[in-house]
Amino acid sequence: MAQITAASVKALRDRTGLPMMECKKALTEADGDETAAVELLNRKYKGKMQERAGRETGEGRIGVYISDDRKTGAIIELRCETAPVAKTDIFLKLVAMITRVVADQGEKEPAPETILNSKVGSGKTVNEALVDAYSKIQETMNLICCRKITGEYLSYYVHHDGKSGVLLALDATPSPEAVAVDLAQHAMFTKPLAITREGLPAEEIEKVRRTAQTVAQDEGKPEHIIEKIVQGKVNAFCAQNALMEQEHVKPDYDKKPIKQALSGAGVSHITDLKIMAIGG
Repeated sequence: MAQITAASVKALRDRTGLPMMECKKALTEADGDETAAVELLNRKYKGKMQERAGRETGEGRIGVYISDDRKTGAIIELRCETAPVAKTDIFLKLVAMITRVVADQGEKEPAPETILNSKVGSGKTVNEALVDAYSKIQETMNLICCRKITGEYLSYYVHHDGKSGVLLALDATPSPEAVAVDLAQHAMFTKPLAITREGLPAEEIEKVRRTAQTVAQDEGKPEHIIEKIVQGKVNAFCAQNALMEQEHVKPDYDKKPIKQALSGAGVSHITDLKIMAIGG
């Protein structure tokens, strides 16, 4: 039997982040083979991870990746059990890795299972990387949502606590480029239902229309006035919920509609948008 030295135990401890006694047991069982010991620990903690799979994962991070040419990106929601873990380097590196995996694959909105089974640079799957991380942080992690975005120019905003974020695409590079960042921050604040009124849920618009019509009729308004009232309510709803029609919330834009603010920067359209929030 191979001699298990303090140095070899420490090396395995540094590699896995697990307690010294756990590392010594694994090395002893693996007859001193560090690689085999790592596999033993992964199998052991994979079982532990499955046992904890039902635990609530109410914390986590929104991660964003954008390619150097700003034409391809991804946004994900990765959850864990507690807020302190969501701030660790281990968890943040997982978030960064997974967003890159999502951006590199073909689907616009891949199922989390597809990403979990995808290979990463080390040759392992994302799920195996999560198991490795579990052996160090001892918390269940769940990939909730993934979204890939492509376009002529991508921009993003992630709130300082990492719990909410926006990724969007424009049809041209804005001048100045700060306009795109301001837009992402605006979208995070207002949480629009769609980019344009054409994308708003038809049932929501119809609900506004019916309510306005009923109220106007109950008030005894003339028929020719009712239609104007109804259209006014619909327009107000669209101005509140369609991003291109919203008034910019940042003071620098003097309450200009987003469409006008973008036009002044050489942009005609927002071609894609995704807003994510932990638990949202």
